[in-house]
Amino acid sequence: MSALRVPIRVVFYREEGSWIAHCLEFDLLGDGDTRETALEQLAQAIRIQVEATRDYGNPANLFAPAEGKYFRMFAAGEDVASTGTSMEFEPLDNITIEHVELREFVEPEAAAV
Repeated sequence: MSALRVPIRVVFYREEGSWIAHCLEFDLLGDGDTRETALEQLAQAIRIQVEATRDYGNPANLFAPAEGKYFRMFAAGEDVASTGTSMEFEPLDNITIEHVELREFVEPEAAAV
């Protein structure tokens, strides 16, 4: 398999009282009571996905992007810093996660009638 350098984008949003961390490139999710917990869960899911891709030699396994609405949420979101949570990934063979961009989307409140 050729070397792959994969930048990823993550959008945070609230759903039913929980924080969701949604990786757009892989359509993977993490959730939790805090953004940090959601990000930790997402990082674990990404590691598992990358390891499975390596183990089965199937790079197409990585590239199943999220629905367009989540890309729009990311585009409308505010940049956030990752405090206390590492999204650093050790390269696995020929797969490197090289850049992580984090944004938070807050649903605009419905206009008063």
